[in-house]
Amino acid sequence: MSEHDATSDVRRSWDAVAGAWEQHRARLFDGFRHVSEWLVAQADPQPGETVVDLAAGPGETGFLAAERVGERGRLLSTDLAPGMVEAAQRGAAARQLDNVECRVMDAQAMDLPDDSVDAVICRLGFMLMPDPGRAMHEVRRILRPGGRLAYAVIGAPDRNAWMGLMVMSFVSRGHAPSAGDPFGPGGPFSLADPARNAELLGAAGFAHVDLHELSGAFEFADVDDHWNFQLAIAGPVADLAASVDADELAEVKKVLGTAMEPHKSGDSYPLSSHLVGVVAS
Repeated sequence: MSEHDATSDVRRSWDAVAGAWEQHRARLFDGFRHVSEWLVAQADPQPGETVVDLAAGPGETGFLAAERVGERGRLLSTDLAPGMVEAAQRGAAARQLDNVECRVMDAQAMDLPDDSVDAVICRLGFMLMPDPGRAMHEVRRILRPGGRLAYAVIGAPDRNAWMGLMVMSFVSRGHAPSAGDPFGPGGPFSLADPARNAELLGAAGFAHVDLHELSGAFEFADVDDHWNFQLAIAGPVADLAASVDADELAEVKKVLGTAMEPHKSGDSYPLSSHLVGVVAS
């Protein structure tokens, strides 16, 4: 598959779940609020500056930066999927953020001038790009001297039960994700190795790279809650489920229920998340 075709598949997959991301925007933001707040703190946007949010989804992380740059500043909220951009536009309007512009944009080929922005943030986007190295080169190109990049990607699968249990439940029944190798380009764990991030950023021209661990948990009421939520918001998982008949889906769900049981705490299931946080300048 060519890079163009891979990018088109990513756009289609995430555009298909944009409505669910908007519907669940509060829960998605709360589940990774600590990550969003960390990213904005590391990017450290100042009043009057220009910030770009890549793969912004419904936009909540970027909205935090918009509040910090103030009326004289600007947030450019971008996503490859038009449906996500439309959701971000509605979110910005609801918050009366007049300093936000929402645009459809491929992070691997940004329609922005050289040396035109002060900071770039991205929460859980780089690892899903077919060519993250190219995207990092693009970020380096658009950043002004002294500009900051802060992003987070999914870490080791055994420390990410919030998504890993669902995927492994399908795999255990012989159903491999159509996207292919989850550790390969565009796979959810493609940037799980901190050293890989440092390597790509160095090649892109970033002189200073700091790596961090960001741990947390995503809480679910029961297996039905987890199952329905993931099928709604996870594009590749939704694609996989659509390829399986109803009887087999029921079997996969049973496997998931068994896998979740050791994580039960009180009346809920807090499933671990572990992200690699990266700051580059």
